[in-house]
Amino acid sequence: MKKAIVSVLLLSAAVLLGAAGISAGERDFPRITFGIEGSFATNFWTYSHFNYIADEGYRVNIRHNEPDLHLNGQLLANAGCNLSQRTNLSVYCGICGLSTREIMMPVSLRFTYMFGDSPLKNRWITFAETGIMTERLKLEEFSAIGKLGGGYRISLSRSVKLDLLMAYQAVFTHPDVSEISGDKTIPVTGDRLRRNNAILNALTFGFGLCF
Repeated sequence: MKKAIVSVLLLSAAVLLGAAGISAGERDFPRITFGIEGSFATNFWTYSHFNYIADEGYRVNIRHNEPDLHLNGQLLANAGCNLSQRTNLSVYCGICGLSTREIMMPVSLRFTYMFGDSPLKNRWITFAETGIMTERLKLEEFSAIGKLGGGYRISLSRSVKLDLLMAYQAVFTHPDVSEISGDKTIPVTGDRLRRNNAILNALTFGFGLCF
């Protein structure tokens, strides 16, 4: 887990340092970028698979594949660089809601492609993103996250852009498992827990400011 975070940060630093050494010249866009992004996510479908040994000794195998409608918010900051007038690579981090009363801290790497020839004009964009998220920086417990999306970029000036965004988001996580034993609800942990996988599917809608 720690190696994954370090690898993302080192890759980002290498990109930024490499880009910083390139002369600005007469470019119509800044090389180094940063920004902030806010959005809300509407979860629409969840797949889960739990396999464990019950307190009484028998095996329990449960699969769920069903609608799971609820809303969450996301607030992200980013820093990166424009590799060309059409491509950008940035690191995103911040906070986001995952499920009821569960706040996560994501760290991800996003590649963005911008259509059109002029960075000074409004244009369509598309992006792919992958990363991890943890709860309160618990580095031993993390979930994988991926996004595919796009939107419309409004050019306010050479260095300031407003993005209107929509994306499909998938979170691969390992939720806690509990069972009812007698009149008590007890957690399933240790060797009794064989599988606790879940995939949370969501659509996100938001906006971002890029500088």
